Amino acid sequence: MQQTYEAAMLISFSVSWYWSIAKMVRTGQAAGKSAFFVVLICCGYIAGVASKLEVWQATGILSPLIWLYLWNLVVTGIDLVLVLVLTRRAQARIA
Repeated sequence: MQQTYEAAMLISFSVSWYWSIAKMVRTGQAAGKSAFFVVLICCGYIAGVASKLEVWQATGILSPLIWLYLWNLVVTGIDLVLVLVLTRRAQARIA
């Protein structure tokens, strides 16, 4: 049951990132977003992947949840790129 809860958490986080990306693409702005914050989230997903790899090394069983961690890392990476690009564009418009 624990993996079901963990999967639900990861899926809900994933949906949140889709929502964030869609909003930034639609508005062309990264208002209120911090690249540092997104990097911290990426670090959390990397730690999740490392945890699953450590269990795999110890037991020989690779949790399928690793794919959700990796997918969220990719989606969060896309979010980070958008934050950086849109923030730079906004700063260039001001300057």
